Amino acid sequence: MSIAPGFYRITTHLSPNPAIGVNPYIRSGIKPVIVAPPQFSPDGTTWEIVREEDGQFYLLIVNSANTRPEEDKVFAFYGGVQGERWKIVHHPLRRGYVILSADESLAWHLPNAEYETQVELKALGILPGEGYYFNLERLVE
Repeated sequence: MSIAPGFYRITTHLSPNPAIGVNPYIRSGIKPVIVAPPQFSPDGTTWEIVREEDGQFYLLIVNSANTRPEEDKVFAFYGGVQGERWKIVHHPLRRGYVILSADESLAWHLPNAEYETQVELKALGILPGEGYYFNLERLVE
């Protein structure tokens, strides 16, 4: 199941399904991708998903910044830094999506749903827990 390009809100499957994004108040060219507190502006949790030409990979852009891995964590980079190509896989039985690195060796993972917890990159394993699953909610453009 492919994802239509557009604007989305990404939430974690962890209770109570908080939004994933960046802190819009940090004045830095690199921001950690985190579980966003509700008081953050919607800009910090609005994602643009852009399908790559091959149709299998996507660029995930939050608050106009390209996402990339750095030391097994996910960051948003500003200033023209090239974004990572991610693979988004739908799991109908879990009613969620897994976000994988291009070589499928690592997946986005949240160890918990506490505010400002950063998205990590970990091997998916045979029985992945809820911290690996995300909801993609399409926003009206």
